[in-house]
Amino acid sequence: MIKAAQIIKIQRVVLIALFLFIASVKTVLAQTFTAIPTRVDLSADPGQTVSTELKISNGTDKYLYFQIFVDDFVVMDEIGTPIPVQSNNTRWSLKNWITAPSNIPVDANSTQVVKISFKVPLTALPGGHYAMITYQPNVDLKRGEYKKMGNLIGQRVGTLLYLSVNGPVTQKAEVKKFTTAKFYEQGPVEFDGSILNLSDIHVNPKGKISIYSPLNSKLVDIPVEVGNVFPEASRVFKSVWNQKWGYGRYRADLNLAYGTAGSTLTSSVYFWLFPIRLVIYVLVLIVSILLAIILIGKRNKKHQDELEAEIVELKRELEKVDKK
Repeated sequence: MIKAAQIIKIQRVVLIALFLFIASVKTVLAQTFTAIPTRVDLSADPGQTVSTELKISNGTDKYLYFQIFVDDFVVMDEIGTPIPVQSNNTRWSLKNWITAPSNIPVDANSTQVVKISFKVPLTALPGGHYAMITYQPNVDLKRGEYKKMGNLIGQRVGTLLYLSVNGPVTQKAEVKKFTTAKFYEQGPVEFDGSILNLSDIHVNPKGKISIYSPLNSKLVDIPVEVGNVFPEASRVFKSVWNQKWGYGRYRADLNLAYGTAGSTLTSSVYFWLFPIRLVIYVLVLIVSILLAIILIGKRNKKHQDELEAEIVELKRELEKVDKK
C-alpha cells in the first residue's frame, strides 16, 4: 500500500509539474506578434502608383526588431493556402512593384505602422497580381533558406497583397465537382464541391444550395461562400443540410455568383433520404402483431370448436339417457 508520505510527495510533484506547464503556456502566449490586416485588396491603372499602410503588433514584453520579406505567392492546393515563390516572372507577379522597408523596430506591447507603395508598370497586364509581406523578429535569414519553407512560414506572420490592374480581363470559372452521397438513412446531408478559376483575376463565388422535396417544392436555402479562388487554381468547399429525417428522392441545386459581370455557376445533384432500417423495424413489428392476432384468433377458434364438440357430445349423452 502507498504510504501517506508517498502520497504527499506525489501530490507535490504533480503540483510542480502543473505550475511549470501553466508558466510555459503563459510564456508562449506572451510571445506573440500579429500582422494587421491579414489581407489587403487594391486596384490601380497601368502606370499608377498607389500606397497603403500595414501594421505589425508586438505583443511581447521585449523590444523586437523585425526583418521584412516581400515575395510573390501562388496557391497550389484546393484550400487556398498561399505558398511563397522566388520566381518573379509569372503572369501574377507583384513583388517587383512593391517598395517596402527591409526592417522595422517595434517596442514592447506596441504596434508599428509599415508604409508600402506599388508602382504599376505601364506594360502591366490587366487582372490579378499577388504578393505577401511577412515579418520575422530578430533574424538574420538569407533568401536561399526558403527551402525550409514549412518551418519558415510557421515562424512568421504576414499580410497577403492582392492588386487588381484595371483593364479588360477574362472572368471565367466552372464547377469542377458538386457531389453528395446517393443515399442517407438520416441526416445531416453533406455536400462537397470544388470551383476551378479560369479567370485573369481571383474570384470569390457566393450563393446557395437550394433543397427540393420529392414533390419538387423548395424546402430550404443553404448559404455557400467558397472563398477566394486564385487564377488557374481550384478551391473546395463543404456545406451541410442539417435535416435528420426524410422520405424520398431529393434534389440539391447549387447556384453561385462570381465576378463583376454577374456570372453564375450552377449544378444539381439528387440523393435519397429514407430511414430504411427504421421502416423495416416498423414493418417487422406490424407483421409480428398481425401474426400474433392471427395465432390468437386461430387458438380461440380451435378452443371454440372443441367446446362445440363437447356440447354436441353432451347432447347425445342426454338423448341416450332420455330414451332409457
